[in-house]
Parts: sequence; structure tokens; C-alpha cells
Amino acid sequence: MVSAAFVAPLMAEDPDEDILQLTAAGKRDEAIRLLMKRHGEGLYRYVTVALRGRGNADDVHQRVFIEADRDLRRFARRSTLRTWLYGIARHRVLDAIKADKRHERVEPIDELELPEDSPAPPEQLDDVRLQQVLAMCLDRLGDHVRVAVLLRYQQGFSYEDMARVCNEKAGTLQARVTRALPALRECIERRTKHAV
Repeated sequence: MVSAAFVAPLMAEDPDEDILQLTAAGKRDEAIRLLMKRHGEGLYRYVTVALRGRGNADDVHQRVFIEADRDLRRFARRSTLRTWLYGIARHRVLDAIKADKRHERVEPIDELELPEDSPAPPEQLDDVRLQQVLAMCLDRLGDHVRVAVLLRYQQGFSYEDMARVCNEKAGTLQARVTRALPALRECIERRTKHAV
């Protein structure tokens, strides 16, 4: 009889088990289509915001699914399929940011900065403007910090899943996100102070 102390804990069933079964059955095309249908939109949002609206989000999004298609048969189940997919995305996003920085060293234009003598905006800050301000404030974060904030709040990952995606300690990521929140709050308040 095997002692319970020596049995490795089983990971909870992957919500994408059907995709893994299709892959195991040799139905690769069906598996990747289902993977794209299920996670494509959320992954695209993540990539677009993480890349700060740069034009290469489509290319990065496509590369993520090309890599997933290539490596799906070798998925080792050390995490959920979704976590594995976002791990690929994180690496491709950071690669694209590095490549972009090599080609362009221009600071982003702050188009929402109001001149001192401009009339006050409307009483209520509309959702579109708030989203623009949030995106601008996210841009000001470092690349690794922005990726961690997006994984946590845009994609809803737990810190444990984020640790698997980022290959870092959960506590490190939690501290990174925790330190980023006051900076984001201050940036948003500063940029919207005339609007509220």
C-alpha cells in the first residue's frame, strides 16, 4: 500500500479537457479551432493592451496560436491549458516589446493632457475617456508590471496561475501588482482631476 504522503497531488480537471482529448485522438485541426474559439478573444485583448496598442498585436496573437498548434501534442499538463496558452502569449508579448524598442525609441504622445487654459470637461467622465486614461496609465508601467496587472485584472488569473505563466514566484507577482495599483490610481486621478 502506498502512503498518502508519497502521492503527488492531482491537478483539478482542466476545463479544456475536451481540447486535450481531441489532440490525443489526432484531431489537431478541431482542437486548435476549439482552442481559438474559446480563448482567442480574451487572448487578443490581453495582447493588445500588453503591447500598448502597437500595430503588431495581430501578428503576436497569430504567433501564439501557431506555437500552440505546434506544441499542443507535447502539453505536459503541469498547468491548465489556458495558463499554458497565456504563458506562450506573455513570452511573445515581451519579445515584441523588445523588438519594438530596438526599432523605435520614441516616447508615447500624451494626447489626453489638457492645456492649462482649456475649458473644463463635462461633469461626468465617460467610460471611453476613462478607458483611454487607464490605457495611458498602464503604458507608463514597466513591461513586466503591466503584464502582471493585465493577467490579474483583465484575465482574472490567480497569483498561482500567474506564477506558472510568468515562471516567477506568486508572492513576487502579487507584490508587483500591489505596488502598481497606487501608481495607477494616482495616474488616473491626476489625468481626470478636471473631469470630476
